[in-house]
Amino acid sequence: MIFHQPVLLVEVLGYMNVARDRGYFCDCTTGGAGHLLAMLQKTQKAKFLGIEWDGDAISYAKNRIKPYEERCFLFEDNFINLDLILDRLGIKYLTGILFDLGVSYFQLTTAKRGFSFDRKGILSMNMSSKTPSLRQKLEHTSRSALIAILKEYGDVRSYRRIGSEIYENRKKMITTYDLRQLVENVTPKRFLHKELHKVFQALRIWVNNELENLKRGLAVAIERLEPKGRIVVISYHSGEDRIVKNTFRQMDKEGQIILLHKKVIKPNEDEIKANPRARSAKLRVGERCVLS
Repeated sequence: MIFHQPVLLVEVLGYMNVARDRGYFCDCTTGGAGHLLAMLQKTQKAKFLGIEWDGDAISYAKNRIKPYEERCFLFEDNFINLDLILDRLGIKYLTGILFDLGVSYFQLTTAKRGFSFDRKGILSMNMSSKTPSLRQKLEHTSRSALIAILKEYGDVRSYRRIGSEIYENRKKMITTYDLRQLVENVTPKRFLHKELHKVFQALRIWVNNELENLKRGLAVAIERLEPKGRIVVISYHSGEDRIVKNTFRQMDKEGQIILLHKKVIKPNEDEIKANPRARSAKLRVGERCVLS
């Protein structure tokens, strides 16, 4: 089973400054523990927290980090609750914080999760079984809201028409193939693959409240960084990256963090060749200022 091949791993290890081998680090989006395991292997004394709201991923990650369980603690939770987790543990500040955003390979390829238009499954799309599914959310939304979601979260070409079709057929749609068929019926063939990707992506972001959670999560994370502590964020969607960029720039202006790179960091051609899904990855990093 492969949850997610860690992207920009060399860069993450360097910018997270794990070589300091002290304090507490937090992987706020643990997934299958790819980045987390690599950081554990590079250290001997530092302690780690892993936060992940996908129960399947937490179960998988627990097995992977078993040799390091004395200094690694996992939590099935949303990273917006980082404050609560740290307070519960009596931890005031973190040495490094990582966010690797988006959906994992495992989630995309597990049909029952409903994330992929290439696999037939129930229209779930929720990262956590404790939150409403797409089908449940569609029961309580409006036509105008759906149209806005497709436009803002997915830049869908025919957002008005597809949004209206989803609204009209929301009670009939049961599976991912039902949604796919609806999009196919109103989309020219030459635009179909890209449009399907954008529709499914937009609905997933909406179901999981991903962009609002990111705004809240970044604010809490930066507040809990120790002086000279690092925050590293990998995003795959323009909306995510815009939030990270704007948050970091604002915090830089306010003297809360220093931007270690003005420009975004991307995978090189060798990594993209080995892992094509890394192509859209963008990494940004900030360092907490020493407050006077």
